Order: sequence, then C-alpha cells, then structure tokens
Amino acid sequence: MNKPDSTTAEGPSKVGRATLAIVFITVFIDLLGFGIVLPLLPRYGAWFNADGMQLGMLMASFSAMQFLFAPMWGALSDRVGRRPILMLGLFGSTCSYGLFGLISSQGRDFLLLGMGPLAWLFLTRIGAGIAGATISTAQAVIADSTGARGRGKGMALIGAAFGIGFTFGPLIGAVCVSEDNAVALSNTQIRSMNDWQEDQQPISADEFVAHMQENGNLDEASLMSVSQMLTEPRPRNEVRDVLLTPPSGAPGYVASMLSAIALLLAAFKLQESRRSGVTAGSERSFRPNILLQHLSSPRLALILATIFVTTFGFAQFESTLTLLTQRFGYSSRWNYLLYAYVGFVLSIGQGMLVRRLLPRVGEQRMAVGGVLLMTVGFVLLGCTGLGVLPGSALWGILPIVVIGFSAVTPSVNSLLSQAASDNEQGAVLGSGQSLSSLARILGPLVGIPLLRQSTSIPYFLGAGLILLGGLLISRHRCDQAAEAPSSTATDS
Repeated sequence: MNKPDSTTAEGPSKVGRATLAIVFITVFIDLLGFGIVLPLLPRYGAWFNADGMQLGMLMASFSAMQFLFAPMWGALSDRVGRRPILMLGLFGSTCSYGLFGLISSQGRDFLLLGMGPLAWLFLTRIGAGIAGATISTAQAVIADSTGARGRGKGMALIGAAFGIGFTFGPLIGAVCVSEDNAVALSNTQIRSMNDWQEDQQPISADEFVAHMQENGNLDEASLMSVSQMLTEPRPRNEVRDVLLTPPSGAPGYVASMLSAIALLLAAFKLQESRRSGVTAGSERSFRPNILLQHLSSPRLALILATIFVTTFGFAQFESTLTLLTQRFGYSSRWNYLLYAYVGFVLSIGQGMLVRRLLPRVGEQRMAVGGVLLMTVGFVLLGCTGLGVLPGSALWGILPIVVIGFSAVTPSVNSLLSQAASDNEQGAVLGSGQSLSSLARILGPLVGIPLLRQSTSIPYFLGAGLILLGGLLISRHRCDQAAEAPSSTATDS
C-alpha cells in the first residue's frame, strides 16, 4: 500500500458550498429512508405474515448490501469520480423507495411479475442498501475537500446528516402509520373473519384473541396490539376493516420524492471533487479481497478494528432498544419518539459539539473521550435492564451513549482518511463503511438472543466492546508516535 501523502502539492480540492450541501443531503436522505423504514418493518412483517427469520433477514438486507457494495462504490469513485457515483446512488434510492411505497400499500394477494409483496419488499430493501452504500463516496468528497486539520470537522458534517435523517425518519413514520393494523395474522385467521363483513356485534379484546387462537397462535407483539386496538369493544366489521387495511405507502413515497429532489440538485449543482492529478490504483480497485488488504495494512488495521467493535456495540443497542422499552410499557408511538430523540441528540452531538471541539482536541483524544462516555452509558443501560434504574432513566442515559458515539465515529473516520493514500481515499473509506455495515448486521443477531436471556447482558457486553475499541485506538496513537522520529529523520 502506498504511504499517505499529507503534503500533496495540490492540497484539498476546491469545491463550492453547494457540493458539500448536496453531500449532506445525500447522507441525510440515506438515513431518512433507513429511519422511516426501521421502526415500520415489524408492522410490515405483520401485515405480510413474515415469520421471525424472514423479518430478521428483511431487517439485515439493507446493511448486508452496504457491506458488500460500499468498497466497490468507493473504489469506483476513485476511478471515475465522485459525482457520477453519488448521482447513481440517488437515482437508485429514488426508484427503491418509490417501489417500497407501492408494494407496502398492497394486499397480500398482490402479484407483480409473478412475485408476491414480501419478495418485492426484499428487493426494495436490497436496492436501497446498494444505493445507500455510496455514503463512502460522500466521505471521500469530504476527504478531497479538506486538509488534515479540517478532516475530522468535515466527517462530523456527515455524522450530523446521519443524525438529522435518523431524527426525521421515525417522525415521518409515526405520522404516516396508524397503530391499528400491527397484528400478525395467518391466512387462515384472516379467512375466519369473512363472515364479519356485515356483522356489527361488538367484540372485546379477549373475545378476539380467543377467536383467532382457534385458528392459530398470536405472538406477544400482536397480543399487545390487540389490547391497544380494543381498549373497549368495537363492531366486528370495523375490526375486520382495520386489520385488512394495508399499511400506508406514504413513508416510501416521501423518501423517494426527497431522493429525486436531491438527484436534481446534484445534476445541476454538484461539482466533481476528485483531484485531477490523482489517479486510482487500477490493479486494486476491483479485487474482491480489497477489505482484507486494508485489514492487513499496519497503518489501517487498528482503525478499521476500532470502527467495527464500536459500531458492533452500538448496533446491539439500536436493535434491542425497542425490546428493552417493552419491559417498561412503552407504546409503539413512544418508541418512534424515542428513536427520533436518539437521532436528535446524534445530530446535535456531531453537528454542533463535535464539529467545534474536534479541531481543538484532536482525533485521538476525541475518540478516547467518546469511548469513555459510551462505556458509562452502556453500563447504566445494563443497570436499567437489571431493574436497578427505572425505565424513565433511559431519557437521561441515551444522550450519554449517543454523544459518545458522535465523538467516536467522525474521529476514527478522519484518522482512517489521513492514514490512506490520496489515490485510495474512496476504497479505504469504503472498507470502513463496509465493516460498519457488517457490525450492523451482526449486532442484532447477537444482541437480540442475548436480551432474551437477560435484559442486561447485551449492554454489559457492549461496554466491553467499546473499551476494546478505546484500547485499539490508543494503540494506534502510540504507533504513530513511534513512527514520528523516523519520519522526521527521513525528511531531513
């Protein structure tokens, strides 16, 4: 691997504010769509009668595609430029979210090209994941446009877009979707309501559950939804109409429209940021083992490992938060608001606090400080799971975790960018994004089963992983200090 050149003659590329604004919008829309869909997937799974394995795969498909495609898009942007790759990603998001809106609003019997709605939902999530994997290219634009001093501040801009998108996504979902049709019914259970079309006799929650369980079981989430829907008896025909009404397609259409607007802005305003004097390493750009190459590099390995373990710990937190709040009686709507609160704190943390402090504090210190905050927050979450702290304490604990994560993410991404050579910015940042996606795939697969064993284990494990990340990034700092004298001697 080429040694990074931090003193290139050309320096940072000169791009206008419009380009940085479009990069911000691109990341915002990527996370907006993710934030809209993530809280809704269980509802859509209920409507289309997806089993637990299918729902888990549906939730993981987005991150799986980002894991596979982020290095490819990053390396391709090193060859052909950032602008065409970002525009291609926005076009893919426009199509994927539009199709998601169409499919999610259909009935179970809907067929398109011989495939049912659940298969099409998988395709839309796969398409959105592939399109959203261009976030590594957005990071490369920041790397192109900033010097070493401003790199962390620029990466925090990406983090702010991440947080704002994750704030408004759940809010849009909460507005667009009702609570009523989140009951997972089999086809047999649905057919058992055929004679309710004209029946106005009231039915209570207990009577409804007894009727449905004559034709199959209801899971715990469905039982909770029934109790919320039938707080008092309602006419049978009204209950049938509610349960057979498909989910709203509005969230998907909103995300698609915003992607289309960003695509138009990119077509007219987005400048190419890749430096004209820098060429990509053509022999390495499309090798399937590019991630392994980067992991074997002494200058990159510790940073990439830090990205993975810290994101893995945070992914356990993200995926188990809703299950944790069920213990304290949080409704679905309050869960939406809690996710939006997480996104709001994330946007404040990265958009205001970290962007201002990072240039003064430095990447290593900021990352270590973030690790300490996250560790404290995860330990407190574990105490909440044990019942030592009440459920209301979550509103005070979550900012500790999220602001810590806000400090760690741009810091390690900045270090990763500075450790990469100019001709591999997109590829190396793509590897970092790929490892983040892998961590987001594995986090739920580990965290959810652990939560079923104990509501505290995932958070104590997360605290240990975060501490490991802190040790890794501290080791990288020591390595850099050890290399400095020899580098100086060579220069002289």
